[in-house]
Amino acid sequence: MPPIRLVFYREDDGTVPLVPWLSSIPQKAADKCIARLRRLAAMGYELRRPEADLLRDGIYELRVGFQGIHYRMLYFFHSSLAVVVSHGLVKERAVPPIEIERALQRKSLFFRRILHQLFLRDNPARQASVEEELANMEIAQKIYDLREQAGLTQRQLASLIGTTASVICRLEDADYQGHSLAMLNRIAAALGKRVKIEFVPVRHKRSA
Repeated sequence: MPPIRLVFYREDDGTVPLVPWLSSIPQKAADKCIARLRRLAAMGYELRRPEADLLRDGIYELRVGFQGIHYRMLYFFHSSLAVVVSHGLVKERAVPPIEIERALQRKSLFFRRILHQLFLRDNPARQASVEEELANMEIAQKIYDLREQAGLTQRQLASLIGTTASVICRLEDADYQGHSLAMLNRIAAALGKRVKIEFVPVRHKRSA
């Protein structure tokens, strides 16, 4: 996989939350964090535990340890275009929910504001393409999360719905584009869930 574009989240006033945080921690810990960021840029989705892990709702963590202290940097993907680093923190046990919510809020702002300006402005066809990719990512993530919560392997879920593990693997791939309502209903039924469909207003984006 080629290197992915690494982006640091930037606030409206131009500040980058990650920068002062990196400056506030011990230099050796910061160096380890920078090295981990370079690994993320090089490997993207392929970076796994123990270096990276999914938290929830498309928010991931980069994991760094130094002298018994756990440093974390939260990030999210936009398909294969970019990986966006929200901010850093020091944790004791689990990452606090408030930190994940902060990353989710920044993810939403990024898609509405920064990403639109960088890639999508005055290009309705590309905007539609991005929305489709985002929906595919969210569906794939939801299937993965529900399967994990049920304590099932891909092979076990496949057996429940009469397919193969390779099919489940494809459905959990954020780049997969072939989700069907029939298959989603089969998966939902096997996991004791049901599919809910909503029609929501189209959010018209302003041109910058």
